[in-house]
Amino acid sequence: IMRRYLRNFNTEMLPTVETDVLIVGAGIAGLWTALHLPQKTNVHIICKYQPEESNSWLAQGGIAAVFDESDTFASHIHDTLIAGAGLCDEKAVEILVSEAPDNIKELIQMGVVFDTDDQGNLSMGREGGHSCRRILHSGGDATGKAITYELITQVRQKSNIHLWSDTLLAEIITDATGVCGAIVRDMNGLQFLKTPNVVLATGGIGHLYRYTTNPRGAVGDGIAAAIRAGATVKNMEMVQFHPTTLMNSEEPQRLFLISEAVRGEGAILRNAKDEPFMEKVHPMKDLAPRDIVTRGILAELKRTGEPYARLDASSMSRAFFARRFPNIFAKCEISGIRLTMNAIPVHPAQHYFMGGIETDENGSTNVDGLWAVGECACNGVHGANRLASNSMLECLVFGKRCANHIISQKRPKQSIAPIATTNPIGSFSIDEANKMHDEVRIIMDTFVGAERTPEGLEKAQTQIQNMLDVLDTKALTTDAATELYAMLTIAKEIVSGALARKESVGAHYILPCKQ
Repeated sequence: IMRRYLRNFNTEMLPTVETDVLIVGAGIAGLWTALHLPQKTNVHIICKYQPEESNSWLAQGGIAAVFDESDTFASHIHDTLIAGAGLCDEKAVEILVSEAPDNIKELIQMGVVFDTDDQGNLSMGREGGHSCRRILHSGGDATGKAITYELITQVRQKSNIHLWSDTLLAEIITDATGVCGAIVRDMNGLQFLKTPNVVLATGGIGHLYRYTTNPRGAVGDGIAAAIRAGATVKNMEMVQFHPTTLMNSEEPQRLFLISEAVRGEGAILRNAKDEPFMEKVHPMKDLAPRDIVTRGILAELKRTGEPYARLDASSMSRAFFARRFPNIFAKCEISGIRLTMNAIPVHPAQHYFMGGIETDENGSTNVDGLWAVGECACNGVHGANRLASNSMLECLVFGKRCANHIISQKRPKQSIAPIATTNPIGSFSIDEANKMHDEVRIIMDTFVGAERTPEGLEKAQTQIQNMLDVLDTKALTTDAATELYAMLTIAKEIVSGALARKESVGAHYILPCKQ
């Protein structure tokens, strides 16, 4: 039986702050939700580190939206459904695509500057899985940073929104009526935030794996807290691996992403003999959906014994690449890769999570007063595999819808009975927790990666459960310990989902049995 609360606390004894809405996470989803709540609404946003440390801030690619006369909603919907491999919720996809332009226009009115062509029209890029050019970008390959920066600026100007950095969500507090608050840990220790609405916008789960593009702290602890509070989760086995991250041994904790837009501008994947290989894998070649390109690279590396594939951008001029992808250009040059003469050494790594807390099209979960938006939510738009550049779009469309729904629900503040917890007293050191952190990542890399086997998944399940059994006898008094419990909770759900889904679909790929 899962522990309901991980920390020892007594709500009567803790410093208490009252707020109308608590938003956990300061990426685009959380910030956009906050900005769409009325000025009279008291809002607290907490983030684990600094608001500049989020997947949103790091996002290179762009935002997919229909703005060109040659494009249609039907085409964008079709591409999203194809990438999702039959598991998308069509209603959610229609909402995503049809509400995209209005959200983009709002961003522009707010001050976000999207890149334009020589005639002053919005510049449209193309990425894998898209049938035409429909990706808006800002600052070349710094779209996420440009948008997040502007939203943080706007939030800091609002007197009703309070942004707390270096603050961790410890527990979601519920009673018979639903959500009534949260326990958070800031630099002064535990506090009780009394609120009828908790919005989880906590991002991804990348650091369950050794190799990821995600920032530190992305371990799925928001999803784990929701599970402990009784929320249902969905499609947890659907973990997306980005095909092209820079092979750089200096930064093993977070790999540098080489945006799919580079292939959208004509770069080609080649093996050590300089042979293009994606043309043998899929009709869309290097612009096939991400799961297909990832497996194409892994198969080629297995065949050749090479440690990485080569991304050849020589079809672009050096000046064009530097202008279109300034951050990637600078990173490669610092790493000794002279573009566009040298190919970029690339390898797949964990990048995105399609599963998460199950929500409807308004961000509602099955727990009254608990909402989820962005990567930690599963509303059906991505299905088994997210289409490129639909993620920031999802944050906008469903963040705004969530804010509107919170307003319409008008959940009252409840007077709640005091809650006190008593957990085990067995000691558990930070060193022990960090050692087990590493063990979880090795298990997930080895058995629950882009390619899986039933035997490997069963081994992973046994090892993860054994670790949870150990933790259930311990007092979890540190952030490292509670984060580890969250990691194991999410790992268990991913493995259980992968074992239950017998057939390969999208990002969930079961290797054929050896004859």
